[in-house]
This record gives sequence, structure tokens and C-alpha cells, in this order.
Amino acid sequence: MKTTRRRFIKITAFSGAALALPRFAWAVANSNQLRKWIQPIRGLGSGGIPVMSGIPDPVFHNTTFNQITVGEFTDQLHPDLKPTRLWGYQDTTNPVPRHLGGVIIANRGTANRIRFTNTLPSPHILPIDRTIFGANQADNRIATHLHGGFVPWISDGGPFSWFTPGGTGRPPFGVSFQNGPGSVFDNVSALPMLLGQADYYYPNNQSTRLQWYHDHALGITRLNAYAGIASGYLLLDAAYDAAKILTDPVSGKIMVPPLDSTLPLIFQDKVFVSSTTPVTDPTWATLARPDVQSVGSLWYEHVYDPKVVRAFNGKGALPLPNPSVIPEFFGDTMLCNGTVYPLLTVEAKRYRFFILNACNARFLNINTFLANLANPDGIDLNKTTVFPTNPAGPNIIQIGTEGGYLFQEVTHVSPKPFNPGTLTGNLLLAPAERADIIIDFTGREGQEIILYNDAPGPFPKGPATNDYFLGNPKNPIQPLAGTGPDTRQILRIKVGPAVTPDPQPPGPILNLTPPPPFAPLDPAPLAQITTTVAPIPPLVAPAGTRVRDLTLNETFDAYGRLIQMLGTTTPVGAGFGRAYTDPATEVVAKGSMEVWRIFNTTADTHPIHFHLVNVQVLSRQPFKLTSGSVFTPTGVAVGPQPNELGWKETVQMHTGQVTTVLMKFDLPAGLPFTVPASPRTGGNEYVWHCHILEHEEHDMMRPLVVF
Repeated sequence: MKTTRRRFIKITAFSGAALALPRFAWAVANSNQLRKWIQPIRGLGSGGIPVMSGIPDPVFHNTTFNQITVGEFTDQLHPDLKPTRLWGYQDTTNPVPRHLGGVIIANRGTANRIRFTNTLPSPHILPIDRTIFGANQADNRIATHLHGGFVPWISDGGPFSWFTPGGTGRPPFGVSFQNGPGSVFDNVSALPMLLGQADYYYPNNQSTRLQWYHDHALGITRLNAYAGIASGYLLLDAAYDAAKILTDPVSGKIMVPPLDSTLPLIFQDKVFVSSTTPVTDPTWATLARPDVQSVGSLWYEHVYDPKVVRAFNGKGALPLPNPSVIPEFFGDTMLCNGTVYPLLTVEAKRYRFFILNACNARFLNINTFLANLANPDGIDLNKTTVFPTNPAGPNIIQIGTEGGYLFQEVTHVSPKPFNPGTLTGNLLLAPAERADIIIDFTGREGQEIILYNDAPGPFPKGPATNDYFLGNPKNPIQPLAGTGPDTRQILRIKVGPAVTPDPQPPGPILNLTPPPPFAPLDPAPLAQITTTVAPIPPLVAPAGTRVRDLTLNETFDAYGRLIQMLGTTTPVGAGFGRAYTDPATEVVAKGSMEVWRIFNTTADTHPIHFHLVNVQVLSRQPFKLTSGSVFTPTGVAVGPQPNELGWKETVQMHTGQVTTVLMKFDLPAGLPFTVPASPRTGGNEYVWHCHILEHEEHDMMRPLVVF
């Protein structure tokens, strides 16, 4: 399968380098040359990204009640674009139309109940491929997933738990929908639910971390998230912060910046309809709604490259549909906090950032550089390496991941370009991964800092035609200096004087104790750590822990398209992959602990996301597949990367390697209601899947059932 994927990459690289007409043969679009850094970044609160307000829940004790509408609206994402039509979240009681609007800030120990009201119209604002499983239902289905949450399965927002506004002429909800009218959340006297509404209950029993909530409806997750149905969920745990974060013994100053110097940075890549789209993608006008064909509307790739099908599946393939699911989507324009190329202005002091890679498929390898203010583009390139020669910017100090605080902070020192041999870089984030970081701008007044990304797409060996920046000799799309398309300069930061100086105290930031999960693993492998400098030795699971072997696979569907699948090490036909709808194989007992060895037989790195559980990365190791379908680890096993020494729920699993993780399958306890069993699986129904969204839906997702 790796040979297959590498051939695919070669073909797409050749097609992309062929310039205009051959490249356009399968319908592409590129955004206009939008000016960079001419609008301020959106912060949280008034005038920026709305923060959801809530009230005390009239039904459940010690719970906040929020009402959120999922609807359609327009938002100005760049001054040179017309308003963009989007789908997304809004506060039902105080709606403000903002892309990525609806950030929730929660506190550990106080639960949240959220009532989502679906008001989405039909048809969708993006073309839907009806040939993939689950996509032949209503266009305006939603299922909200709290990504990283420790929640009962009926609030997990699994793919089969979708619901519509009602009255669509098709089924109003999916087979696993158990949180609507008549459910355990429906209270006729206090808060009766209507058709088109669903309640979700989040216990918030986790330490400080950035989570996010996004759509997960079967067959259209990649489209709904891209259209805007995603936002941040910041969970705070003041008690554990006080224990985990050190205080300077001399000054008494806490070692992290305060909340007023804390900001989320949510990165996405998109393509906008441009003046050339009618020429390069003539079928867009027949597939897309009339109101999403103007300049500034979202564009999403919808035609599968026929060269790939002819190369791989030959005469056996069915005619390619249009629209069609694609292998991965890579935009040409970067957004941060919901707008295009914004400028962040900071004071010359320390700031804390919660970073989320919210791209559909693009990895990010983030370095910091000082902008060359005499160069309109800000970046000077080495003509041989096509990597910046600018002076390095400030260090990035990482203190947490998507699973909370690290065992010990990790300092990322620029420049560290992506290394395809070691699959490492500086701050390397796959889709859905998060990083809790600190950057110190002290003494940098008057400087401008560029956050710079050089990760390839697909990762780790994608063609240069998916990399957009001025000076890329292998991409025919060349912007003017100071404009896009650009996927390398992902944020510019201007440093002003410090109004309230906050000098960095000396010494470490984090107390050297293992970060707690939501349910302790005893003994925790993190207790074995004697070094946090790579290479870290493999960590070892407690003796007697069950080991489960699983696989990441790739083959072709009936149309000759690449299809990614999860599976076991037991052959199924000619391979090991199983469809999402095949009987569940990952069936586990409540409270049990397991080691999963996941063998990646593809040529991609896959960010594998686990619902319900956080995991500890134990090791990575090469393997070989011998006759008789035997998977055998070979070579030298290495432990996690330094910035994986903590809890994670999205893990990079590299090509040709077996990634070993440890997890414990506890369920939320002390709930104020009885959780019903899933009518589809008979247990507590969750999933695990690749978070490259095009992979997830075609068909790299499997059930995870807890009894």
C-alpha cells in the first residue's frame, strides 16, 4: 500500500506542476491575491469572537445552561472579500454572526448542559458527494462532538447521532440519536425540547486544556467543519493550576502569563471563490448554490483527479462522480481566529497561547522568524533550500497538549525545518492537535514576528504544489509580495511597548509531577521518566495489561478512489481494513486498561483521535509484514517526543511504524441521569478515527464500544 500511495503522490505532483490547463482538468480554484496583515486579529469577547453566556441550569444542580443556534450567516473575513456565507454556532439569546463564534469558557467542577437548535437551510453551501456512506440523508444534519471531552456517549456527538431541523422529508435523526425530545434531557415543565433541538451534558471533570466542539454528522463532517461549524471550548482548573504551575520563590510571581495575556490561536486553511474560478472550475456554477458563487465564497475541491484512477484501478472503476470526495483538502489561504491573514499586536512581555490546528488535512511545523521590514513579503528565502534566512524569533515554550499539562515544559528553538527523514521539526501539529505555549516578547519592542509553517501536504511527502508562498519554484501560483496565497506565513505579530511589564522570572514553569488524567492510571508510565531530552526510551505499560493490535490501511473504492480504513491484524479479503459499519471489533470493558499497537501500512502520517479516552504514547518502532499476515516490530523502538510526555487524544502515527499507546476506559460517573444503551451497538457508543477529515469519512473510522 505504501508503494501505491507514493505513486499517487508522484502523479498529483506531476499534475500540479503542469500549470494552468492540465492542472485545471480536474477542476481547481485558487483564492485571489489578498493583502496580508491589514486587519487585527479577533480576540475573545466584544468586537471579536463571541464568548457564550449561560445561566444556572433549572433542572440539573451545579450546572450551567447554554443555548446555541447552528445556523447560516455571512461574515467579513477580509477587507478585500465580499461577505462569506458560512455555517456556524451562535448564542441563541444574543446572536452575533462570527466565523468560529461561540467560544465556551468552562470551569472544572461545574457541568455544562448545552441545547443546540438546528436552523440550517437546505441545500448545503458546499457540494455533497452522495456516493460515500451516510451522505444520502438530509443536507442540514448536525451532531456536535466535544473534541477531547470526557462525556457520556449520548453527549459525544457520534456520527450516527445526527439530527435535522425537522420537516425535511427525510428521517429527522440518526439511529443513535438519544438526546432530543423525549430523551433523559427533556423536561416538559421546565425546559421542553422541540423537534430540531438536542441537549448535550458535559461534566467538565478534566484539568485546564483547550478543547473544541465541532460537527460530526455522518458523511458530511468534513464539509460542515470546513463551512464553519466548529469553535473553541476552554476548560479551566484553578486548583490544579496552583499545584502544577510553579511560583517564583523570590517575587511570588506565577510562572505563566495571566488570563488577560492569554489568547487562543485557531489556524485553518481555505480557498475562496475568485475571479478565475469560472474558468478553472466550470462545474462549480452547476453544483453550488447561486449565493455561494460570488468572489469571497468558500470553495471546496469536488472533482477527483481522473489520472489517479486510470493509474490505479484501470478499467474496473465506475465513472467518477462530480461532486466526489477527494483524498485530502489543502487550502491556499491561512486563517487565524476566523479571519484571513490577521495581525496580532502584543506588548513586549510574555503571552500564553492555546494553539489549535483546525485544518482539514494540513499539518503545521511552526517556527518563529523576525520579519525583514524592508522586504514587503517579510521573508527572505535561501534559494537552494527555499527556507527562510531571517533571524530566528523568540523561543516557543510548550507547557501542555490537548490532554492538559506536560510532565515538563519543552522549549522549541527556531529554526528547525521539517525533517522528512526523522519526521520531526519544531512545533509540529497535526490536524486536531493543540499546544499550550508561552512566548516571551520582552525586549522586542518594534520587532515583527512571523509564525512560519513548512510542513508538506499530504504529510510527510506531499507535492510542493500544495505549498503556497512567494518564491516556491515548484508552484505556478505566485503571489505578489505582501499578498497571498500563502500557507507558510500563518500569523504576523507586531510587538509594541509594554504598558504593564511582566518580566520572565527565572527557573522552570511546571512542577515535576505527572499530569493527572481524568481517571488515574496506576502505575502511570510517566513515573518511569528519567529524561525529557530526545530520544526518550520507550515507556512500559503495567504488567499484565491487555495488548490489542490494530492497523491503518489504504485501498481503492469502486470508483478507483483512494480509501483509507482502520482494521485489525486479521485479514479481511485482500487486506486488513474494515468499513465503519462493519461489526465492532474494539469492544472493551468499563474500567479496563489496554495497550493498543497500531501498525501504519500507508504512506501517510495519520493523526488518530480517540473519543472518550486520553492516551499515553509509549513508543514508536518500525515493523515488517511477513507471510501469514504477521506484523512484527523491527529495529529500534523509541519513546514519545518530549512534547508528548503527557496526556493526548490525537496522536501522530507515522508511515511504516507501529505506534503504541496506553489508555483506560472509564466512563463519566455521578451523572444526574441514567445513560441509555446505544440502540446501534447495545453499549456506550464512541469512535476512534483519523482526524484528516477526508480520511475519516472515506472510511477511516471505527466504533469504540464500552460495556
